[in-house]
Amino acid sequence: MKRFHISDGSFEKQMSLLITSDESEDIVDAFARATFSLITEPGDRFSGALIQALSPAEILEIEIKKVSSQALSARLREVGALDDIESTFGNIHVAHAEARQRWSARLKLSDMAKALDIALRVKAKLLTCESVDWPDSLDDLGLAKPHCLWLRSRHGAESFKSPAISLVGSRVSSSYGDWVTSEIVADASNRNLAIVSGGAYGIDAIAHRAAIAHQQSTVAFMAGGIDRMYPSGNTALLDKVIEFGAVVAEQAPGASPTKWRFLQRNRLIAALGQATVVVEAGLRSGALNTISHAIDLGRPVAAVPGPITSQTSAGCNRLLSQGLASAICQPADAADLALGRQGWFQPELESLGAFETRALDAFGRQALSAQQIGAKAGLTTKETAIALGQLSLLGFVEQRDSGWVKLPLEREQRPDSIG
Repeated sequence: MKRFHISDGSFEKQMSLLITSDESEDIVDAFARATFSLITEPGDRFSGALIQALSPAEILEIEIKKVSSQALSARLREVGALDDIESTFGNIHVAHAEARQRWSARLKLSDMAKALDIALRVKAKLLTCESVDWPDSLDDLGLAKPHCLWLRSRHGAESFKSPAISLVGSRVSSSYGDWVTSEIVADASNRNLAIVSGGAYGIDAIAHRAAIAHQQSTVAFMAGGIDRMYPSGNTALLDKVIEFGAVVAEQAPGASPTKWRFLQRNRLIAALGQATVVVEAGLRSGALNTISHAIDLGRPVAAVPGPITSQTSAGCNRLLSQGLASAICQPADAADLALGRQGWFQPELESLGAFETRALDAFGRQALSAQQIGAKAGLTTKETAIALGQLSLLGFVEQRDSGWVKLPLEREQRPDSIG
């Protein structure tokens, strides 16, 4: 099957000005990924699966020329990817027909030209997973990882090179929430942790402002195009973020922020940080959606407890009562969580047996199957089962639909608080 080629010289010129990496990056594949950021909605796993199986350029060629699902099926079978895709998405002909119906109305090269023009006008750059500057933590999103990132920054992709902590919370924050956020950022900045948030009013804005005040890198993810500074009331703040860090979007320039895109934007906030902390959140706060994404990714999560009379802390308190998040009891706890809780300990760790210790050491950020844990730990199937059973009983790990995950160490205590 033919590979897409850029036949329009203006596209090639625009792309050469937009891509951030050296000449080793494939400009045609970069253009194809940029096009998919225009025609798909965030988190489109089917397009991610096709691109992973073949290439962005080949899939774009298939869509431009409206190649039949039968031919696509044959091509996927040829590369040995058909069975996996059908086991995830069902019959390839049905899945592809439905996807093409979603994508085709947006697949206009004239619209792509407009998007590239906008990107150049606002001095944006295009980052793809083939770039040396791509943040590898986003790959944890699997098939739902963004096709590319549109970036506005005075320093390019430097903001992605430091470890980061994601801070989220209510858009109508209290003075308590503002103070806690500022203190968390101050401590995190002193330990060179970048601050990731969503550029919204309330906790997001305080987090970005505090990072800027400490001259620390900060990243704001937009829910629309990189040209749509949202909310508009934070435009001046986001301009400062561009100066000290980066404003980032996964949708092509010109895209409007929508409810779905806000919810999907939250997965990027969760993925980029080494840990996610919610400072204030009501029971229906969108910040809790970010925490949900972080939990799914196996990232450590934490919440700041608040008064039981405060509606802006009700969501945080519920997370804590349900054991879904660690408690932030002092500002330094947040950075400790992101940096692997250095200086903390858990008494039960000392009493773990060899099987349990080795199995626990096998965990990282992502969910793992029992077989993967056994292979990493050097344990037999029976030894792995014994270890996971004991670790589960002690509250160190939990089995979910995605596999086994390591839980936040909620029972940890500072040494000076042990009685």
